[in-house]
Amino acid sequence: MGKIGKIWFLSVLVLFIAFMAVVIQTFRPVRNVQPNDVMQIKGVVTNIKEGSGFDILITLKNDEHQYYINRGLQHNLEIKEVRKQILNQPVTLYVVKRWTIFTQDKNMGHISKLTNNDIVIFNEIKEQ
Repeated sequence: MGKIGKIWFLSVLVLFIAFMAVVIQTFRPVRNVQPNDVMQIKGVVTNIKEGSGFDILITLKNDEHQYYINRGLQHNLEIKEVRKQILNQPVTLYVVKRWTIFTQDKNMGHISKLTNNDIVIFNEIKEQ
């Protein structure tokens, strides 16, 4: 293999490793959320609906992000009850903070904790 072939091979190898690192970071599952893994978002809830995979989708006023409680319906949450508690109410969301190619602002939209007037409605954060 000549010098040009070696340079080409090394270039492709470096690009492949970088691509795999981005893919792994992007599709790594959210598990064992710690308090320093989240960012706080405050807003008024404008819509709550059921998503695919038993998720609960939440939309905030003047926020383009789509927030969700992963498998919320399997966590003993019911859409009707959640609507009664937080629809058109100010809430605090604690969402997973992680950079990916799709979430360059680090806001993944995955809700780890949901509070309304200091009442915890949902929490999956593991306290240290």
